[in-house]
Amino acid sequence: MFIKSIILHNYRAYRGHNKVSFQPDSKNIFLIAGNNGFGKTTFLTSLVWCLYGKLMADVDEKFRRDINDAQGYKNYARQSLHKTLVHAVDLYEITPEERKQIARHGYSVENEYIKEDAQYYVEIVLSDVFIPSIPCSIITIRRTYDYFLDVESVDVLIDGQVNELAKEVGYDIFINDFILSKDIAKFFFFDAEKIVNIAEVKSMDEKRRLSTAYSEVLGIKKYEDVKRNLENLRLKFRKNAGSTVSKSKLDKLANSVSDIESKIKHAEEERSQIDAQIQQYRVESTQLQERLIREGNAISIEELNKQKELLAVLKDKDSKLKSQLRDMLDIAPFAISGRLFALLKNQVDAEKNIRVTEANCTAINEALSSVHMQIKQRFSDLCLSDSQRKMLEHVISDAFASNVVESQGDLPVNFKVLLDYTDNEVNEFQALYDNIRYSYSTIFKQLVKEIKNNAIFLAKTQKKIAAAEYDDGNADIKAIRTHKAEIDDMLNRLEAKSRQLSEQIGTHNKDLAVLKKQLSEVTKYIRVDKSDKEKDVIAERLISELTTFLLELKTKRRFSLEQKIIASIDMLMHKADFIHSVRIDLQDDIIEIELLDKAGEIINKEKLSKGEQQLYATAILKALVEESGIDFPVFIDSPLQKFDSIHSHNIITKFYPSVSKQVVIFPLLGKELSETEYSALLPSVNKVYVIENADGCSSFKKVIPNKLFKTLA
Repeated sequence: MFIKSIILHNYRAYRGHNKVSFQPDSKNIFLIAGNNGFGKTTFLTSLVWCLYGKLMADVDEKFRRDINDAQGYKNYARQSLHKTLVHAVDLYEITPEERKQIARHGYSVENEYIKEDAQYYVEIVLSDVFIPSIPCSIITIRRTYDYFLDVESVDVLIDGQVNELAKEVGYDIFINDFILSKDIAKFFFFDAEKIVNIAEVKSMDEKRRLSTAYSEVLGIKKYEDVKRNLENLRLKFRKNAGSTVSKSKLDKLANSVSDIESKIKHAEEERSQIDAQIQQYRVESTQLQERLIREGNAISIEELNKQKELLAVLKDKDSKLKSQLRDMLDIAPFAISGRLFALLKNQVDAEKNIRVTEANCTAINEALSSVHMQIKQRFSDLCLSDSQRKMLEHVISDAFASNVVESQGDLPVNFKVLLDYTDNEVNEFQALYDNIRYSYSTIFKQLVKEIKNNAIFLAKTQKKIAAAEYDDGNADIKAIRTHKAEIDDMLNRLEAKSRQLSEQIGTHNKDLAVLKKQLSEVTKYIRVDKSDKEKDVIAERLISELTTFLLELKTKRRFSLEQKIIASIDMLMHKADFIHSVRIDLQDDIIEIELLDKAGEIINKEKLSKGEQQLYATAILKALVEESGIDFPVFIDSPLQKFDSIHSHNIITKFYPSVSKQVVIFPLLGKELSETEYSALLPSVNKVYVIENADGCSSFKKVIPNKLFKTLA
């Protein structure tokens, strides 16, 4: 599939007839460049609107938020007419009767001028489209909105003619089923900076929506839909047969399932409405905060309370820091004394050595004396004469006397014991000495620095609080702040309600799964009528075959997608072996993609840098597009945001040339795409357009690819 041309007529910034044309070639990349605010993102949005209209809210959360911010699709559509034309149409003097006539019979020659100003449209011409049973060469899709009549219409022409089959099916359904499903459009129309949302999905609802898109891309969903339809058909057969009791039980379970599904739908609608209110209140809260800033005071009541809490924390910290400082000042004289403290250390060490030496000498002498006494006591056991015993005693006594240790032998001549510290006191002194010598100075300086910084922060906080409390005397500021507090309080309540509804939806989904299982068990024991029996047998066989087929398909797709994702990551990311492998976990309606390191541990995707998250999401997109086999052009806004030079080069040379046979990118030249990067991209560039803007009106200018930067210069 190839997009031959796109026309934007009076759509937002594009006033008048603005057309870009594309021609297939071996070079697959097309550039539409422009400055901020000139209409790059608007161009991308126009394509999604042309294909899906009010269903664009299902394409991406961004479009859902935009529609909610506009307070509904109708307002969103009305805001897409070029602003200068809005003023012109609003000034036309048309009577209610004339308006009714136009609405009933269309515009006439007399009021054709209103149509020219009141209508905007986007047209996409596709070639190389394959639709089973419908031979076609060119498909033209045009979606038009009439601001004057508040009417939207879509037309689909196949080879320039209205096709009855497409018309009977409904153009929106035809586009969704045969051109590109809205569930997977986000993978073909995306903002490269915003796709990091794929790596940041947290809630189960977001995971479920993304998993639905994955299933659609991988071709799993259509088989699951067929299986579900067959199961419903078998249930219908059993409702038409069976005993009164079994019918009653079956009807009861079926009604319970319908009731819970209705509750889920109602809760989702209510949550959607609440989310829209939340967006409105957030905008209003921001506006009120801006008014406070303009009035010279940027502190709301909530922020004022936070500042007061912060003040209490800072005061407590100040007290603790000063207490630590006092403790350090107690030992400051020892640090200041310097040389004298070192001499005191020498005195302590010398006295400790004396005490140790004396203790050692005493112990040695006592041991010698003990041995001497033991030897003398054993003399009586020897058969010696008195003279011999006396001689032996004399020899032994002389030997022991000559080995008695004198404890004062090595003392300095004038040394005096001055301190006489105990062992505990010596240990305390040693700790004090080590503290002063090795860490006291550093800790003291750091503590003084912390006290100063805390004092500065404390003074600023006190000043903010004083200014805020002073401004409370200003009635206007006080009224704005009070109103903002009310809005913020309402916002908190709505957010709590939204969370509560999400929990209810989760509970209902669990109950629904249980009831469906019970329903399945009951249907097994109800015999169908003879007229439906053969159909039921075929349906049962098909369900069984589909179940087996889906299991094999999911396994095959999972393995293939894992390999493609890790191959894309290895190709794009310059960190070797940072992500060692990819694991895809399929659980019911949730598809979880996990990144693993060398040790097999799961890598937290939220802790990846924004650039790494964008690369990961880009790798998923590339893998999904390849695995899906869906032949559709890829449109990329903000193409190289968050990437360093190496990653940018990998994206330019390996991703864009291979992701699709038609890739349209919307760069901000010089920032998102430098001249050097463009030079690397140039061999794959087919055609270049530059968006120009004059007096608030954007238009396209065709530029020779190899002269792009020279033309801009």
